[in-house]
Amino acid sequence: MESISKAEKSKVTTLFNLLAEAFGEDPNDWLHRLKYNELVNHHVDENSKLLLQQMAELQKENNKLRERKEDKLNGRDKQNKSTAISESEHMQKQD
Repeated sequence: MESISKAEKSKVTTLFNLLAEAFGEDPNDWLHRLKYNELVNHHVDENSKLLLQQMAELQKENNKLRERKEDKLNGRDKQNKSTAISESEHMQKQD
């Protein structure tokens, strides 16, 4: 999932707050109802808390593993490029 910029978050929050206020509502109450409805739509209640915590931990571990894999691949790419450059320089010195 793509990261949302601070500017985008700020813009959406401002518009959301104005929308709530335009309807005479407290923006925090509206936000609470949105969150509550989302929980109901996903059938989440207090009994889901442990499972959700475990799922969140697995996501964190998965992200760390993905980052390590990318770092490893990027490290190899850098190593391969530096080897190729040094071999090229060596070839030029021989000429």
